[in-house]
Amino acid sequence: MRKSSLPKPLIAALIEIARVRFELFHDQFGRDPEPDEPLLFDPKKCVPTACTKAEGRLQLLSAALASDVDPAPVLGLLGYELSADT
Repeated sequence: MRKSSLPKPLIAALIEIARVRFELFHDQFGRDPEPDEPLLFDPKKCVPTACTKAEGRLQLLSAALASDVDPAPVLGLLGYELSADT
């Protein structure tokens, strides 16, 4: 197995955020997501559709808060801008 170059706390945060988003996907669409479907989705659509970058940032922050993890490293890894209140 290949060893990750990411720090363990970052990996743990990613997993927790993905777990929350996975559950929300299931709640929204009544099924588990396919590998090519977005976990950061537009909640107004009846089919899985990627959300805007701004909405994705809010969804990541919300999932991090629900998971009690620091969102800053995950946001940085995924290319979202960090702000003073992140």
